[in-house]
Amino acid sequence: MIELTVDNAPAYLRERGLVPGGADLDVRELGWGISNVVLSVRWSDDCLVVKQSLPKLRVEADWPFDRSRILVERDCMAYLAHLLPTGSVPTVLFSDDRNFIFGMSCAPPGGVLWKEGLLAGHIDLLAAERAGALLAQIHSDAAEDQWARRRFGDQTVLIQGRVDPYHLTAAQANPWLAPIIREEVERLLGTQLTLVLGDYSPKNTFVYPDRLLVLDFEVAHWGDPAFDVAFCLNHLSLKASRFPQWAPRYLSAARSFWSAYLGAVPYDGGRTEAAAVRELGCLLLARIDGKSKVEYIDDEPTKDFVRDLAGQLLLHSETRLAPVLDWIEERIAGRAVVGQWPS
Repeated sequence: MIELTVDNAPAYLRERGLVPGGADLDVRELGWGISNVVLSVRWSDDCLVVKQSLPKLRVEADWPFDRSRILVERDCMAYLAHLLPTGSVPTVLFSDDRNFIFGMSCAPPGGVLWKEGLLAGHIDLLAAERAGALLAQIHSDAAEDQWARRRFGDQTVLIQGRVDPYHLTAAQANPWLAPIIREEVERLLGTQLTLVLGDYSPKNTFVYPDRLLVLDFEVAHWGDPAFDVAFCLNHLSLKASRFPQWAPRYLSAARSFWSAYLGAVPYDGGRTEAAAVRELGCLLLARIDGKSKVEYIDDEPTKDFVRDLAGQLLLHSETRLAPVLDWIEERIAGRAVVGQWPS
């Protein structure tokens, strides 16, 4: 076994003939992510990205996560390359199963990481619309694919990567909400409709003038499409809570995302919508009190504000996203007053 580093990656790649023998390699660690080593490898006229799953995640809490998740990601990336328009995902270049490593093509120049733009206040509504439409295409096209159902049917990555560190950890920290969260977990695990990416968010999306490039599929599984919808909406809602001056634009992006998704998906949007509302409550709480805490919310008043949003979503029976997003925007605008669910 080898544990990849910036120092040993050149020898690893040369020994396996994955880069030109005499090439002068520029190897750098890419900074995002808590669960993998991700290295950018560049030489005179080419580049690749090498990814290896970590045996221990970069978080304070103990978070077991089977390293074979990297093989799920590799297979999902290859599958999506055939499913989606060219340039929507990287190309798988090689795989080393024994060492839990695979290589992919680099993101082409000219793209901006969606998360970076959002955090800088550059809120691209077209990017949100494209993200919703692309997710709808994935969910729709994969739904009838029996190979995908078989390959991604194991729920281990969902349980280890999301349910345990997100839902159940947040439930333990908020016992008054624990029964509702556990009920949602049971519903989530029992819903198996299509390929779900599990990490569909601005941090894994490059925005280009004509398209999006989507990354990170280690939590891909056969499950509930509402999870992906809520996961992306959660990131936009958290940013709106942290940066209230831009909240109306963040929530406009959330509406654009949902509208584009709903307009392009053929199955029961009402069921997905109701599930996404409940899942959004779980995910808001999980990014404050779960094992993967959102890094840009570090003050207690904002944490408490998000906890309150999550609690009210979970305690009430709203089934539509439009009034939920309107309510979140109203709550942020009037944050000095503790909000109540509108009657």
